[in-house]
Amino acid sequence: MRNKLPCLLLLIYVFSTHNIIAQFGEPILVQENTTKITNIAFADINNDNLKDIIVTKKVESTTISYFLNLGDLNFSEENVILSGSSLVTNFVTGDFNNDGWIDIVSIGDNENSVRIHFNINSTFTSQTIDTFPFFESDISASDIDNDGDLDFIAIGGTTFKVFYNDGSANFTQQTVSGPQDNLEDFFDITIADIDNDGYQDIITSGANTSVYKNTNGIITYDSTRSSAVNNGTNLMVKLIDLDNDGDLDLLSQSNSNSFGINWKENDGNGNFINSHVIDPNPYSVESVAVKDFDDDGDKDILISDNFDLYIYNNDSFGNFSTPSIIHDNNLSINTVYSDDLDDDGDYDIIWSADLSIQLNNTTLGIDKYPYNNVNIYPNPISDKINIFTETPGKCTIYNFRGQIIKKDIILNSGYNTIEINDQSQGYIIKVEANNKISYKKILSN
Repeated sequence: MRNKLPCLLLLIYVFSTHNIIAQFGEPILVQENTTKITNIAFADINNDNLKDIIVTKKVESTTISYFLNLGDLNFSEENVILSGSSLVTNFVTGDFNNDGWIDIVSIGDNENSVRIHFNINSTFTSQTIDTFPFFESDISASDIDNDGDLDFIAIGGTTFKVFYNDGSANFTQQTVSGPQDNLEDFFDITIADIDNDGYQDIITSGANTSVYKNTNGIITYDSTRSSAVNNGTNLMVKLIDLDNDGDLDLLSQSNSNSFGINWKENDGNGNFINSHVIDPNPYSVESVAVKDFDDDGDKDILISDNFDLYIYNNDSFGNFSTPSIIHDNNLSINTVYSDDLDDDGDYDIIWSADLSIQLNNTTLGIDKYPYNNVNIYPNPISDKINIFTETPGKCTIYNFRGQIIKKDIILNSGYNTIEINDQSQGYIIKVEANNKISYKKILSN
C-alpha cells in the first residue's frame, strides 16, 4: 500500500505532460452539421443554475440559437433566438437591464447592425441599437465606467464605439479615435485592467495592435503603450496572466512568421515588454481558448489550427510546450470554447464541426486544498519551502517522478520552514492536517 501514492503521482505527471490526448474524453455530440458556427458561449438562459450552450452561425437560416442544459450533459433541441439572413459575427452575454435574466448583444456583418436580445423568461425580443459599416467585427462587455452595470464595446471596419449603460439597457455612445482611423480595420478585442488602477482598459487587433487607456471611464488611444505591442497585423489578442506574476500579459497572433503566436510580459504597470514566441508559424488559427487545462496553476493555450485541435502546455513561467494534438478526425473544427461543463472543477472543451463536448479527465489536480487553512509557498522555490497550517500535521515531499524526497516531516501549528537539497525540476507537496490531505505542485528556480 505504501507505494501507491508515488506511483499515482508518477502516472499523473506522465499523464499531464506526455499524453495530452488522453486528458480529454471521447466527443459527446450535441448537434450534427454545425460547421458554420462562428462563436460558442455558455450562460444560464432559463435560470435553472445550469449553463446552456449559445451559438452563432453564418450563412444559415438560424443565426443565434441555444441548447438548454438538461443536466448530466444532456441538451435540448436547438432553440432559435434570431433567424433570417443576418450574418452574426460575434455576441456577448450578460444581464444588461438588471432584471435577473441573461441577455445577448450581437454584432453582424451584412446588415452592419448591433442588436440587443432581451431575455424575458427565456423568450427573446430583439432591438437594434446601432448600425455602422464593417466587414469583420467583434464585441465585448465590461463595466467601463465603474457604475455597477454592464457596458459593451463594439468594433468593426474602422469604427470603435463604447456603449455606456444607464443600468436599464439604455445606451449612450462614445466613438473612440485610434492611430489611423481610416486604416484601422479592427478584428479582435480584449478588455482588462492592465495597470491596476481599477478601470478596465482595452486592446484591439487588426491592421494595428492598439492599446486604449481607461481614465475614469473615458477611453483614449495610448500611443506609447501601442508602439510597444505592434508587430504587424494581428488576428487575435487576449489579456491573461501567462507567467504567474500577478499581472495581465498580452497574448496575440501575428501574420508575421517572426512572431506567430506570441506573448508579451506586463511589467506590472501596463507596459508590455519582452516578446516570447510560442509558435512562430501556425498554419491557420481559427479559434483560441486559454485555461488551466491540466490543473497545475498556470494557463495553457488551446487552438483550432487548420481545423484540428491542439494544446500548448505552460510550465508556469510562460514557456510553452510544442503543440500536442487533441483531435484530428477531419471534422473541420473552426470554433473552440472552454468551461467547466460537468462541475468537477476542471475545464472541459466544446467545439464546432459537429457541435461536441470533450470532458477533461484530469484525475488529480496538483493544487488541491481540502483543508483550507494550509498555505505552501513560495512557488517556485530555490532550497527552502514554507508551510503554514493552523493545526499540527505532517508533510511528505515527492519529486515529479513520484520518488520520496522527504517523508513524514512533523509540522507544528503556524509557520514551518523545510530545506530541500535536491536537483529536481519541481515537487509535489503532500500535507496531512486536520484529518485531511492537501497537495500542491512547486517548481524549482
